[in-house]
Amino acid sequence: MGGQNIIVIGAGIAGLVAARRLAEAGHSVRVLEAGDVPGGRVGDREVRGIRFNAGARLLYSFSRPFNALLDEIGLTPALTPIRGLSAECDGIGERWSVELMPGVKSLLTPGISIGERLRFIAFGLRALAARGHVDPDDAASASREDQETLAAYIRRVLGAGVLERMVEPVFRGTRNWNADEASAAFFASVTPHLVGRDTVHVPAGGMGRLPQALAAGLAVETGIRVLQVETPDTGPARIHAERGGETFVGEADLVLCATEGACAAGLFPQLPQEDRAFFAHVRYNALGIVHYRLDRQVAPAMRFFSRDAAGPIATWQQVPGNEKTGQAPQLYAQMSPEGVEHAIRENMTGRLDAIVRERVRELYPALERDCSDVHNQWIARMLPLFYPGYAQHMAAFRDSQSAARRRVYFCGDYLAQSLVTGAAASGERAAADILRHWA
Repeated sequence: MGGQNIIVIGAGIAGLVAARRLAEAGHSVRVLEAGDVPGGRVGDREVRGIRFNAGARLLYSFSRPFNALLDEIGLTPALTPIRGLSAECDGIGERWSVELMPGVKSLLTPGISIGERLRFIAFGLRALAARGHVDPDDAASASREDQETLAAYIRRVLGAGVLERMVEPVFRGTRNWNADEASAAFFASVTPHLVGRDTVHVPAGGMGRLPQALAAGLAVETGIRVLQVETPDTGPARIHAERGGETFVGEADLVLCATEGACAAGLFPQLPQEDRAFFAHVRYNALGIVHYRLDRQVAPAMRFFSRDAAGPIATWQQVPGNEKTGQAPQLYAQMSPEGVEHAIRENMTGRLDAIVRERVRELYPALERDCSDVHNQWIARMLPLFYPGYAQHMAAFRDSQSAARRRVYFCGDYLAQSLVTGAAASGERAAADILRHWA
């Protein structure tokens, strides 16, 4: 194989995985990343001693290809298991426990009828049988369920009580998705691989260990913002970029765009119309989180809120301090979809604390006494929103990209599944397309 000169735009998980595979195959690969460190929405950040994640907070263990990747980069021994993950859910005048991994304990959820419990059991058996034909790394593998909203699907299959008491608090609390906006394809492709499991993982030392391990040995350049990519009919692609306020132009035989899908089309003025039409379908949701550093130790706690009781906060956590790691005690207030909409509408994305503080005082009355610092974290594009019909558009675009040789390729979680494992799977697929087309 003649080696190609390839530039990868974006050092998120998808871009790093693809770059790794292309470099292994003998291509000359250069990864350009706008941020200070590789990882994108996977990594660890610290501001004035307040530690938090760039986005993703844990790793699911259901993806065999991703598990093999973790073995390959030597990260498996560093995984810390978290078992029996659950949270308290607050409703109007009541509180109940919600299981984040569906299983037998889910049947004990109060407020669901006997009929719904029986339907839940039947669903669990069907879900186990579905493992053979739905891929947790690919929402398009549940194309039939992609035609309706998650809310409609859960009401039809499991009942309104299951939606209100179990599904909706988890999706709002972990993904900032409202069930009446999201497609059922995500749930239908992932849930069969969660049933009967009770363990998720985080790398010891933080989520940042994953991109660090993937980037090892690669030519990753940070602090470089790509402005535009020219793709003339003949000759190399020209990448216009900026670093430290100075612009420069690089050249490449091929370009792999691994940015968020909402940003991709704007980089390519010569993008074919059919590709541009697909990117018009890509949507992301924003996320706002307020982190409070405390001077006093706190007991661990995690709470979700039902839709009618949420107000501006969907997820609340108390994170104890750790003297060994230097971690200060912290409070974590993740905004609800309604809180995020309010921040955008009122131009308050840099002042999230002003939106949630009154509610935080209710949850932690000693806030003014114990709080020593506050950090507002705004993620403008947190997760691609898999809405009804999107998986169909996604699958058609992927098939087109896989069908014939091209100069520009794309990868990211928006082209597979809205998970870290989906991002990795998309990177693997894009690299495989390039290797097949340019062999």
